[in-house]
Order: sequence, then C-alpha cells, then structure tokens
Amino acid sequence: MRECAVRTLFATLASLCLASGPLAAEPHSSVASVLDLGSGARPLAMGGAFVGLADDGNALFFNPAGLARLTSMSSLSSGELRSGFGLAGQMAVVLPHLGLGLHFFDFGDVPQVDEHGNVTGSFSYRTYTLVAAAGVRMADVGLRAIPLARDLGIGIKAKYHVVSTLHPGSGGGLAFDLSLHYGTGKAGAGASSGFGIGLVAENLVGIPIKYGSGHEEDWLRSVTFGLAATVFSSWTVAADLPVGRGVRFGVEWCPLPALAVRLGLRSEGVVMWSFGVGVRYGMFALDYAVVVHPYLSPQHRLSFGLDLLGGRTR
Repeated sequence: MRECAVRTLFATLASLCLASGPLAAEPHSSVASVLDLGSGARPLAMGGAFVGLADDGNALFFNPAGLARLTSMSSLSSGELRSGFGLAGQMAVVLPHLGLGLHFFDFGDVPQVDEHGNVTGSFSYRTYTLVAAAGVRMADVGLRAIPLARDLGIGIKAKYHVVSTLHPGSGGGLAFDLSLHYGTGKAGAGASSGFGIGLVAENLVGIPIKYGSGHEEDWLRSVTFGLAATVFSSWTVAADLPVGRGVRFGVEWCPLPALAVRLGLRSEGVVMWSFGVGVRYGMFALDYAVVVHPYLSPQHRLSFGLDLLGGRTR
C-alpha cells in the first residue's frame, strides 16, 4: 500500500511540473519547477518579463539586483487557485536593498490507493520556499562618480525549498542566484524616460534537494537576460530571454497615475497570452492578471501591495 502511495506521489509530481505552465514542454523539469509559477500579478500580466524591469517588490523573486533601486518599504502578497492543481501564492516584505519572502504551493489531498487501484485514503502534498535576497548599487559603495558604474546593481538570492508529504517524498535543499541590473528610473521627460538591463543566473550554487528515501535532485541552472524601457512617460515595454527556453514580452500602459493596463506574451514550448490591470490608492495597490493557456484552464492571480513610504525606484 505504501508503494502505491509513493507511485501516486510521483505521478502527482509529474502533474505538478505540467502545472508550472510555460515549462510544460521542458524535458528536465524538477520538483523545484513549482517556482516557475512565478510571483505577483503585475509580472504575470506582462508575460513574466520582469528581469530587466525589476522596479517594485517583485524584484525579490525576479531580479534581486533591483532591490537596490527601491526607495520604499513595502509588503506584497499574491495568490491563485488553479482548477485541479491546488493553491499557490507568495508573501514578501521588501525594503531598499533587502527582501524576505515565502513562496508556497498546496496540492491539496492526493488519493492513496492499494495495488488494485482502490482508494484507501489520502495524503497531502505541499512545498514551501523561503527566499532572502539583497541588492546593492555601485553608487552606494563609493562609485557614484563613475558614470557607467553608478547605476549598476548586484543582487544575491538564497532559496530554501522544502517538500512536505509522505516521508519518502519529503525533503529540502538550498540554492543561490546571482543577478545584475543596469539602468535608470523613470525620472525625466521625452520619448524615453528610463531603461533597464538585467541578467539572472539561477541556482548557480546549490545543495541538492534530498528526500527521505535518500534520492537527491539537483537544482536546474538557467540564465535569463532582460530589457525594459519606459517610453513617453506612460508606456513601459519589457522583454526577457530565458536562454534556450523561449521569450517573454510585456507592455504596461498607465493612462493615469492610479491605473495600469497590461498585456503579455510568453512562448516557452507553448504560446500564452496574458492580460491584467492594476489600481493604486494612496499606499494601497491591487493587481489582477489572467493567463490564457492553449491546453490548461485559465490562470488567475490577484496581488495586494502596501507601500509604507511611497515611491517605487530611483
């Protein structure tokens, strides 16, 4: 009976990798692929193109080097319910240079069956990833006078990933990301009033995820380049290139300071469109995104942000 439960668990993990959406066609998904679900409704609505933008609290998850450009302390939470695939969400507290967050995924109850296929009970499957990151700009460490260096940011992120289920399938592992971001804020006037260039090397160093059964799973290394620009003050365009996987593209239009409309396109094995809207009122921000997948049910995500000091980037 226990062996049947374990087989059911591994079938569940395979479905989980497919639930990660854009990477469904990637041949080497791992249990940590749950992190590919992403975070925040704003990046999701822009097709996941945020490595070059990284101008709000979502930088913690996408490009920690952007944390060095933040001027405010803020909190961020988001969640989504996927039909048939459980509940996913994130919580984070971010301030200039530092961020701390939690990414969670709850698959819900998984049927436990015997050798004849009869359901004899159920067990749960959950993952938690604790994220801690820091970012610094060269201007903040005495290189302000060097034009090409002062706007360069360097970030590092630590991820501790835990799987909680039956003992053979439970385990945990640690990995580190390194990131860079070069660019300016949105100050200024004219056709172009800000730009950003980013690079993230994920899982550059890591301790394998080790399970109760003794099995170990390595973290998958990846590199993503990103570009972003603010045009005519109210338009932001962003594009990310995950090396060897596809492309992500997003547009954000802010007709009013308190309103943003977003559109995204993501092509990584399958092509998906995304749409979203964001509203701000004082220190409060509410963002919504929907992703249209060609094979799975639509993905809906809602984010709530609280900006304690005002402002976004410098």
